[in-house]
Amino acid sequence: MNRMSTGEMSRGTASAAGGPATLKGLAEGYRDPHGLYDTLRERDRISFDPTSRCWLVTGHDATRKILSDTRFVSDAVTAAPQPRRSLPRSFITDAVQKQAIFTDGPRQAAVRRAVLMELARRSDSLLGPLDAAARTLAERARERRELDLLGEFAVPYSMEAISMILGLPVGDPEETARLERWSTTFANVTSGYVQVNMQEINLLGEYFRAQVAARGGIPSDDLIGAFLRDGGLEDEEDVVIQCMMAFAAGRVTTQKLLGSGIPLLVPEWSEWRERLRSNPATARRLTEELLRVVTPTRYVARYAAEDVHFEDGADGGSTLRRGERVILFLEAANRDPQAFPAPHAVQADRHPNPHLAFGSGPHRCPGAAIARIEVQTALQALLETLSVLRPHPSLPPTWEPNPNLGGYASFRCLCE
Repeated sequence: MNRMSTGEMSRGTASAAGGPATLKGLAEGYRDPHGLYDTLRERDRISFDPTSRCWLVTGHDATRKILSDTRFVSDAVTAAPQPRRSLPRSFITDAVQKQAIFTDGPRQAAVRRAVLMELARRSDSLLGPLDAAARTLAERARERRELDLLGEFAVPYSMEAISMILGLPVGDPEETARLERWSTTFANVTSGYVQVNMQEINLLGEYFRAQVAARGGIPSDDLIGAFLRDGGLEDEEDVVIQCMMAFAAGRVTTQKLLGSGIPLLVPEWSEWRERLRSNPATARRLTEELLRVVTPTRYVARYAAEDVHFEDGADGGSTLRRGERVILFLEAANRDPQAFPAPHAVQADRHPNPHLAFGSGPHRCPGAAIARIEVQTALQALLETLSVLRPHPSLPPTWEPNPNLGGYASFRCLCE
């Protein structure tokens, strides 16, 4: 997950709402922006928008190159030719700015390495509990004969999965609902959407402060323990912030992919069930295809730390100047026809599938491997448990308002 820097947060959101038609259209029509992406790509895969004064990147190759190029950084202050006026210090601004996904260099690398090592160590042991959680939710849906793919599957499943990873206690339903709400708020602000109750970020911080303190400085056998042991972090407050990041990003990514990806399978549910029955590898490849088509984080921001020339632009290329902001539309890159034949179709046998749903380069999502396991396990449980899954005839879907992370807020189905 990524966003514009906190210093750019309000200004960036306003630009999207009041800037040129391309950005305004994306903000207002985010439920299906791919026609606009196609238009932008036809014009130029890298183009400068003089109104919002940023670069728009919609091509797959250009997006991959910029994400992998260390001349582009996540921290706007690092890249700016002149110091910018910082926001007043508070835990909220620190919690957003100090996340590893918005820092560069050795500190970010140490946090990423801690996550990678811990998830690799525990991935096999998580398979059984994840499968049990997914099948329990699927069985409950079959008994009720109704299912909200978000509220009754994607949300509780993603909450249980990330709680296992971080080593959090299973709370009562009210506490679970609070954590879900607070972490959604943190994820929204992280992605650049600030129309939220900011105090919920403080509440999430208090929760993780208590979890870290309960360890007494002794690393536990979970991701919180890995941050304490291997994260290279300055103090417990830094550990708290990275825990908040992992909880929000890990949960929301899985929730959106399942909540917005499964509806794409509903029209041909029986055919997908048959394909899985005849070929067990279907769930794995379908996971990759849904990552490509849904792309949980729609766009990320980078800043040029020096002048960089790219040949992808028109008229001999484009020169991105130091300090300029670059918005990389990951979901546009993932449907670039130069990289993906029939880019708008869901094809479980697509190979190769070099999607950028998890980013690329030094900031590539360290939780990618476990996210794949979570989604594949959930898809397999649903497809094997529910013989029928179809949209509810009288309860249409609703949408989240965040144009970056937003997907379905509710998608009700009938099932058997």
